[in-house]
Amino acid sequence: MIKPYECTQCGSTDFADAGGSRVRCSFCGSLFAVLTGDPKLTINKGAKVVFGKNANVEIRGSVQIQDGADVDIQGKVTVLKDGKKQEFKLKLIRE
Repeated sequence: MIKPYECTQCGSTDFADAGGSRVRCSFCGSLFAVLTGDPKLTINKGAKVVFGKNANVEIRGSVQIQDGADVDIQGKVTVLKDGKKQEFKLKLIRE
C-alpha cells in the first residue's frame, strides 16, 4: 500500500499501485495519476540493463523503468530523492 497521498473523493490514505504512475484508492476505487517531475533516469522499453553483483550505484533523482525493460539488479542501487536516501534491491520476476 502507498500512504503519502490523500484521496480527494473520500479522504482515505490507503492506495494501491495501479501501474503507469497511477494509484487507485483502496476505499472508493478512484484512480489518480501521480504527478512528479521528469525522472533523472529512464530505462526504456526493450532495454536490457544489468547492475552486476559488485555494483554500487547512486542515482540523484527519480528513476522510471518502462514496461518491457529487462532490469537485473544484483548489486546495490541507492536512489536519492528529495534529499532522502532510499536503498533497494530488486530481482526480476517473469510471469
